[in-house]
Amino acid sequence: MSSISKAERWLGLFCVAFALVLIFIWIPNDVETGAFQKVRRRLTIGDSLAPMVAGVVILLGGVLMYLSPSENAKTLDRKAILWVCLVVLSVAVSITIMRWFGPMVTELLTDQTYRSLRATAPWKYVGYVSGGGALVYLLIGFATRSWSLKYLLIGLLAALCMALFYDLPFEDLQLPPNGDV
Repeated sequence: MSSISKAERWLGLFCVAFALVLIFIWIPNDVETGAFQKVRRRLTIGDSLAPMVAGVVILLGGVLMYLSPSENAKTLDRKAILWVCLVVLSVAVSITIMRWFGPMVTELLTDQTYRSLRATAPWKYVGYVSGGGALVYLLIGFATRSWSLKYLLIGLLAALCMALFYDLPFEDLQLPPNGDV
């Protein structure tokens, strides 16, 4: 077993252990509601659904990394560190857009406050779709080393589909960042 595959197995084990602690200890002790709640005969999303989904994704990634380490994996070099920095920068820019774009557009186009409009269409989608679309666009652009209107439209459409997927089934769900604004 090479040192690369050994390191990947250790990283996989760490991810599995972290995910198990997250799913079975941290989330149940930190969050008051379960993944779903029934309130007045209506099914709503509980506060622990999103962290549980993240924990399951980390768990699956850790298991896959442990079971099939790559023999061709490259070592950590300057290009890899630059890539990680670009991803972190993309996430930071996207979260900033997500947080501030909705209130800014509302301020420019209406006489009402964003807080009073944040649960109504189209205002509840402005921040999420613009920030999420920016994230997808930036990641595609950095991965392909090319920038096009097509990638921007793909990003916006992907973010809109995610917003509708989470928003339509639940009446009282607030998309990020609307719960914080």
